Amino acid sequence: MRKKLLIYSFLLFTIISCQSQEYGKDIFDLEKLPLNMNVEKFYKKSMAGSIRDLNHVEKKTVNEYDVSLYGDRNTIVGIEYDVKSYSPEDTVAKFKELTFSQLETFTTEKGDLMLMSATGKIPYDKVQNTIVQLTKAYKEATIEKKEFSLFTSYHYTWVLDDRLIQIVSGKKLDFDQPHIILSEKEKNEIQEIESDNLEETHLYICSKAYVDQLKGKLSSGNWSDFK
Repeated sequence: MRKKLLIYSFLLFTIISCQSQEYGKDIFDLEKLPLNMNVEKFYKKSMAGSIRDLNHVEKKTVNEYDVSLYGDRNTIVGIEYDVKSYSPEDTVAKFKELTFSQLETFTTEKGDLMLMSATGKIPYDKVQNTIVQLTKAYKEATIEKKEFSLFTSYHYTWVLDDRLIQIVSGKKLDFDQPHIILSEKEKNEIQEIESDNLEETHLYICSKAYVDQLKGKLSSGNWSDFK
């Protein structure tokens, strides 16, 4: 009985702690992410002010047309909380050994958490260590090599009881794809422009109830790598 009470107290403390956090003020521990968190409250202070402010967040309504050319402009898919200003050196969230400088969220129109996206420049060894830890805790990840435009990336996915966890890393430019004809100067220019993007690792945590609705369907910003 005492053990059950201790477990319950710990879970309650974890939920309360996460619900009381503010984006950009505290380092959010994504291992403790409650899928029932109050997202609006979490970002409230970050949405005040302007894009000139560090860690400024903008709220955007996403309709079917935003995710598909054949979608209905009047049908709402969800609400995005997008980070518009940040410092790559800052840490706003963590997951095991991974640290992130951006944390964005996708919710239903009513505010239910659907998907969270964390982005940061993370050393290769820390990404691999985290993959090993997740594999030990759960099972072997489903590993997929994805191609989009000039990019290839590796997606490691674990499906748990209530959520899907995905790490996207190892992004590279592939100039050897068919029908791609570029000069060496053009290749170097693209490599330079995309250098920051290539160094980034994404972590996605999606409520299992919304995986089919969102996975591979989003095409803007950091959301586009959730595949």
